[in-house]
Amino acid sequence: MPNSRLPKWPSRRVVPVLIGVGLLVVGGGVFLQRRIHGAATRTGALQQSLVVQPRPFASTISVVGAITPSDTIEVTAPFDGPVKQVGFDYGVPVRQGQLLVLFDTAQVRRQRDEAEAAYLKAAQAASDMATWETGPEVSRARRAQAQATFDLQDTERKAQETKALLDRGLVARSEYESVVQQQRSQQMALTAADQDLTTALRRGQGSNRQITAIELQTARARLAELDAQVANSVVRAPADGVIVRPPTEKGDSAGQIHAGLTMTQGQLIGEIAKAGGLAVAFHLGEADADRVSPGQAVTVTGPGFGGDVLQGHVVSVGGEALPGAAAGGPMAAFAATARLEDLTPAQAAAIRIGMTANVIIDVYRAPAALVVPAAAVQGAAPVATVMVKDAGSGRVRPVPVRLGQVAPDGVEVLSGLKAGDIVVWSAPPTDGQAPAS
Repeated sequence: MPNSRLPKWPSRRVVPVLIGVGLLVVGGGVFLQRRIHGAATRTGALQQSLVVQPRPFASTISVVGAITPSDTIEVTAPFDGPVKQVGFDYGVPVRQGQLLVLFDTAQVRRQRDEAEAAYLKAAQAASDMATWETGPEVSRARRAQAQATFDLQDTERKAQETKALLDRGLVARSEYESVVQQQRSQQMALTAADQDLTTALRRGQGSNRQITAIELQTARARLAELDAQVANSVVRAPADGVIVRPPTEKGDSAGQIHAGLTMTQGQLIGEIAKAGGLAVAFHLGEADADRVSPGQAVTVTGPGFGGDVLQGHVVSVGGEALPGAAAGGPMAAFAATARLEDLTPAQAAAIRIGMTANVIIDVYRAPAALVVPAAAVQGAAPVATVMVKDAGSGRVRPVPVRLGQVAPDGVEVLSGLKAGDIVVWSAPPTDGQAPAS
């Protein structure tokens, strides 16, 4: 067989070069592995892993608030006047029908007497208007018209008789002309009497009658209002509960109601918080205001609750930031309220308005969610990734994920992972912790 068909072996000088390159590759890999291992050893980072499985997941917000009344009834001053007697103290339970405030009625009684006089005048005017067509003014006008008619008829008869005598030459013409002149005057008087009667009748009709009715209605309403004020001069508790101070503007202080204090009609005396109707008032920051909505469940505890854990739900979240956060200053805060539910009589009696309350708001809950530790997430939404290890080959690769809610025990993954995936990450070890396989 010819020599050209045999493979050519490298020359003696090439073989040592190839052996040297191979040794460099192997040595470099070993060196790089040792560098990586050394870096991990120096930083104390350990590889951790988790097999992702669906599990219940909840995201909560913790805030501090204060106990406030939930079901309240406002108690207001019935009229403008001074306080004569006070029968309650703020923050103390009251019973339905208990005397709260007694007002001095001297001023309102004077107003009531003036209103009664105005009502009597309006009632007399309305009565006169109801019988206007038979009243004195119309009667005088009718009598004047009847008299003018009678006088004219008498003069007309005299004029006819005088004309007959004049035609027979028994009277002078001047006498006849005098009677005719008198007839003309009486005709004018009758026309004026007719106009007076028409005017008198018109005053009892249309807008005049309507004005009288309105004045009577207004006077009657004013008198009834003042009668009610006099009757309500004794302000009593409309229901059982705890009477609390009325809300005041920020920075103002609610004054104590006392005898001699002049109050205005409608001014708040206080609010009665019904027994068992309690709520929690708290503030939310900008980041949490949009996460909280009415209906979400809350858990409430407090140092004065005697270890009781109370349940409730959010009833309101302010749509406008509270005043005081200037531009460039602290973040805005929003007022929110949660109502407490199913209080036992003992709890309702022990929990007092104004107590500090620790509120945990359940903003999100999923019965089966894929959750990974926060340390396993690289980047941030919407370009977050996690490292997933292939169970067969052990190869680790980055996987893009879409994140959901965040809680202290992990981050919800909405897409990118499936049940059974192995998520790996590096985290500082705790004392005595060994690397997870």
